[in-house]
Amino acid sequence: MRKLGCGLGLVLLALAVAGALAPIVMQGAHPAISIGWLWFQIDGNSLVGFQALIEKRVSPALWTPIQTVLTWPVWLALGIPGLVLGLCCLALRRRLFAPL
Repeated sequence: MRKLGCGLGLVLLALAVAGALAPIVMQGAHPAISIGWLWFQIDGNSLVGFQALIEKRVSPALWTPIQTVLTWPVWLALGIPGLVLGLCCLALRRRLFAPL
């Protein structure tokens, strides 16, 4: 389980770096690519379906915070969970292998 968390954290950090470098490579297409824009470019219908699912099955009030997160830049939306997973793995590794 620890290896899965560390691996997922590294993948998320790598995607965050790619998201931060994408506007530089695209040369001015977007100042910062948002996670919602990226999701819409990959599959716009699933984003609309996800909104309908949240509003009808869970709670309409929950869509507003989700929509806020979808406006965050990709590097922020993927970098925060990646960093948290990476730091948790480091803390867990230190605790498990600490000298007694």
